[in-house]
Amino acid sequence: MIDVQEWTPGDDPMLALLPPEPPWVFQALPREEQARRGRAFLIAFVMTDSEAFSWNLALTRDPVAAENNRLDVLHTRDEVIVQGLRDLAEMKANGD
Repeated sequence: MIDVQEWTPGDDPMLALLPPEPPWVFQALPREEQARRGRAFLIAFVMTDSEAFSWNLALTRDPVAAENNRLDVLHTRDEVIVQGLRDLAEMKANGD
């Protein structure tokens, strides 16, 4: 029997903002890679409000898209991502 550990965000508060059950391929990544790809997910989610699309983009194997994600994460402060999530939640609450 395989002992499956429940995924936890570790010591990165940004990863706690991810949906509760990230894809297995994400969970299997090293923490540093989870931090980068998790932020790529959050950036895409703020822009699209699509969980499936955002995971697809964040976990891409395409080298060009992966490099673009890396640059987006590098140049986007966590505070900006958090504010984007708040704005998205407010828009949804207001029916926009």
